[in-house]
Amino acid sequence: MAEAPAASTANPLGNTHEARLLEDMKQLDVGMRNKGAIRLHLSRLLPETRTVQNLRSAEVAFEDLTKTRAAWLYRLRNSDLMVIFERDQTDLAERAVLKLLKLWERDPLMQKFKTDARKNRLTSWFDLETDYDKLLAFAHRQAASSDTARSKSLQQLIVEREHRVTDPERGQPLTPLELSKVEDSLVRVDLSSFTRRQAVCAFVEDGKAELVFTELFVSIADLRETLMPRTDMTANPWLFQRLTQTLDRRVMAQIARREDKTLLREAFSINLNVQTLLSEEFIAFDEDFAPTNNDVILEMRLEDIFSDPESFTFARDFVIERGYRLCVDGLTLQTFRYADPDRLGVHYMKLMWTRDLAGWIGTTVGQEMKAMIRERKRGRTILARCDSEAAIQVGRQLGITLFQGRYIDSLVRGR
Repeated sequence: MAEAPAASTANPLGNTHEARLLEDMKQLDVGMRNKGAIRLHLSRLLPETRTVQNLRSAEVAFEDLTKTRAAWLYRLRNSDLMVIFERDQTDLAERAVLKLLKLWERDPLMQKFKTDARKNRLTSWFDLETDYDKLLAFAHRQAASSDTARSKSLQQLIVEREHRVTDPERGQPLTPLELSKVEDSLVRVDLSSFTRRQAVCAFVEDGKAELVFTELFVSIADLRETLMPRTDMTANPWLFQRLTQTLDRRVMAQIARREDKTLLREAFSINLNVQTLLSEEFIAFDEDFAPTNNDVILEMRLEDIFSDPESFTFARDFVIERGYRLCVDGLTLQTFRYADPDRLGVHYMKLMWTRDLAGWIGTTVGQEMKAMIRERKRGRTILARCDSEAAIQVGRQLGITLFQGRYIDSLVRGR
């Protein structure tokens, strides 16, 4: 069995989970130790691949086990995960690990270990019957270092609070109480003042940009500045998703009122959660504002799709039958390969522009992406957040013809 991992004090976010890990370990009597455990060393991954979305995907990979209480998941302060599972569920645990090896296959940590759930540098496996004392000692060390971290943070609380208040880009993480206040405010606020538009255009052979559809979205930055300027609304992904579901309902109600006549004349897209598509509010929206000629595109994020594939499949079939088109939003260089439109049954994929993409031109990875875009048919990939002509040039070299971003907005305004 693997050696017990060393304790880490890099990040205080896992304090509560580490205390719970220790309590749960203490309660495992001798006859209850027919379990296995995995430590996922997510802290070893490159920072650029250890995104909030990918960390969430790591937890989602084990939901088949955690939902049935066949496994227990604990977040450690350095972003690692500890999973304790019933031994008869080992196959499912290995299957979950294989998904994560695939997710991070381009990280240098994975270069030599891509398909073996046991032999890799991402995971350490334990058997509680033989490794119980080792893991209990580890849990004690984690809990002890958590107490130290809490003690230090109490001594420095005023300084840290002042720092956060004066940092407008960060702010205090959103709490459940603050979320409740925001939701109450959204009932009274005029959402149209926070609603923004951004064109998605196709570049045709002569280099001219032709409007394909317009995305309608709520500016979270402006909403934050007005309602809670000292709060980071996106810090907690679960609370933020709850907030976006509330915004979904408000946006649908705003569109259904038909106050914006341009929406009746041109194709547009809105961002919705999978659960929203299954709600009574969406059914009412569909009855009031059913699309014609495929002129309404529904955008959703890949992690939302993967968190509940069965719900997504049901929702997808329903909305496509009703005449909507679908777009997978927010794709990164790491997650783009998983958004196969044919397998997912969607019409568009939206890839976020970064300068790293330019560095891929002429490389093996760049050629792989170009081939992938070509296989997914012309006009199905959108390159978003294009803030310069260089982004358009790089996208076109990769075979992309649909673009969105501030640079595209300037072209549309200049027509």
